[in-house]
Amino acid sequence: MRQLLLTLFIILNIIMILISLNFDSTINYLSYRIIIVAFTFLLSIVFILENARKSILFLAIISTIIALVHLGIIVQSIYLNVYTS
Repeated sequence: MRQLLLTLFIILNIIMILISLNFDSTINYLSYRIIIVAFTFLLSIVFILENARKSILFLAIISTIIALVHLGIIVQSIYLNVYTS
């Protein structure tokens, strides 16, 4: 179940990153994107600290990295819309 959940969040974050990079950088659905990143990041950290199997640990680390990349894209999008408009 944990592997499925982590895989789902990895796929969801990658889809949101691709959408953010391919379309004009606006702040549409910003709250949903922040909730996805926060929940993914916190869940991944819990799974890392839990010390489960190696496969779950590997997926949790990948999920954490992808969530941080997504967070960086969100911050960049907010910066561009607030300070350059």
